[in-house]
Amino acid sequence: MCIFQLEYTREASTMKQKIVIITSKYLHPFVEKAFEDFKEDCTVTIADYTNFDHITDIYRKYEKTADGFMISGTTAMAAIEHHIGEFQKPVISFHADLISFYHALVKLFLERRDLDPARCIFDFMLPIVKDPEHPVEATADYLIHEMDLNNLALTMDKWANQSTIGDFSVVEMNIALRTIELWKAGKIDMVLCAYSSTMPLLDEKGVPNYFLYPVKNQLESQIKELLAQIKLEKYRENLPVAIAIADRNKTSGEKSDDSVQDAVQKVAKALLIDAVFQAESEIYYIYTTHRVAAMLTKNFEVEYLDSALKNDYGISTAIGYGIGNSITEAKKHAENALRESWSSTGSFVMNESNQIIGPLGSSQLPSFQQNLPDDIFQIAEKCKLSTLTIQKLISIVKMNGSYEITTNELANHLGVTVRNANRILRNLENGGAATIAHTRSTASKGRPVKVYRLNL
Repeated sequence: MCIFQLEYTREASTMKQKIVIITSKYLHPFVEKAFEDFKEDCTVTIADYTNFDHITDIYRKYEKTADGFMISGTTAMAAIEHHIGEFQKPVISFHADLISFYHALVKLFLERRDLDPARCIFDFMLPIVKDPEHPVEATADYLIHEMDLNNLALTMDKWANQSTIGDFSVVEMNIALRTIELWKAGKIDMVLCAYSSTMPLLDEKGVPNYFLYPVKNQLESQIKELLAQIKLEKYRENLPVAIAIADRNKTSGEKSDDSVQDAVQKVAKALLIDAVFQAESEIYYIYTTHRVAAMLTKNFEVEYLDSALKNDYGISTAIGYGIGNSITEAKKHAENALRESWSSTGSFVMNESNQIIGPLGSSQLPSFQQNLPDDIFQIAEKCKLSTLTIQKLISIVKMNGSYEITTNELANHLGVTVRNANRILRNLENGGAATIAHTRSTASKGRPVKVYRLNL
C-alpha cells in the first residue's frame, strides 16, 4: 500500500529549525489550523500517516533533513522507536494533556446530557482491560471516579514499552474492531478516541465517537519545548573538545620525537576526524567538536585512538578527553583527564560539568571484562547496555545512597543528553533492572516526573 502524505510548509524570514509533525489524516486540519499564527522562526511540515504500518517509513523519509519531530500520541511514538531503536533527533509526542482531557470530557457531557459515562469508553484503554467482554475499566465513569490519571499514564507507557513491532502494526485495527463489536452488542453508546486514524472506520460503521483534542496553547508550548531541545542539542554537539595524548614510554619533560605526532595524525586521518593538531612538549592535542568526539568514542564509552596507536604503531599512550564551553576550558579538562589516564589505565573524559568519566573501554575487547562479577554481564546483556554503563550506574547508586533516580538526574551524573538517559532507563526497565517507583510533582505545569528504582 502506498504511503499517503500531505505536506504543509510555512517559511519564516530566516529559516532556522526544520520541524516535521507526523500525524493522522484526520488530525491534519486541526494541527494546521493550530499553527497558522505560530510566530517561531522555523519551518513546519505536516506528514500524514494512514496507520502504524506506514509511520516508520514517514519518519525515515525526514530523519536526515529534519531537526526535530512532533508525533501525535505516545503509542505512535513508541511504534517508531520500537522499529528504529534510538531516535537520532529530538522527538516529542503530542496528545491531550490532563487539562485538555478534562476540558474535553466536561464539554462533551455538558453538551450531551443524555450520555451515560458508564457507557462511554476510551479506545486507548481497551488493550489493558481485564475483561474484554465487559470493559468497565475503559469507561469514562471508571476513569473519572476510580483511576488515578497519573497511574493511567504510567500504565499506558508500560504497555507501549512492552509491546512489539507486530503489536503496533495491528493495534489500531484490533481496537477499532473491538469497539465496533461492543457497539453492535449494545454495550456502549460512544467511544472517546485517542487514536484518530481509527475514526474513519468507526464513522463508516456508524459508531458514535468523540476525539480528545489537545488544546492549541498546549501544541504551541510543546513545539517551543522541541525547539529548545534542538537548540540545546546543537549547542552540545558543537561544544569544543580537546584530546590530550602522551607517550607512556617518555619520561616527564622529555620531548618526544615526531613519530608519535605522525602516528596520531595518521590515525586521525584514517578515522576521518575533522580536527586541528598541536604539539606542546611531550603532549599532543587534537581539537575538535563534541559531535566528532562522541562518534569517535561511541558516546564516550569506548577508546579507538589508544588501541590504534598501540596495535598499528606500537605506541603506548595515556589519553584524556576534555569537553568545555571554550577551547581553553576543553584543553584544561583534557589535561585533567590525561592525569587520570596517566596514573591509571585506559582513557578518561572530563566533561563541561567537571565530571570525570572513565576509564573508557577498549575497542578490541569488551569493556571492563577483567574481574567483573557475572551478574554485571547478565544485567548488561538483558538490558542491551555496556558493562561500563552498568558499572557507572552502580557507582551512582553508591554515591547517592539511593536506588531512586530521575531521567534528568541520570543525565547529569553521566554527562549525557536527557534523551540518552531516557534510553538507558528504558533499556533497564525492559531488562528488568529498573521499575517506575512513583512520580514526582514539579513546579512547572508539565507532567509529573517519573522516578525510577534501579534494581542493581
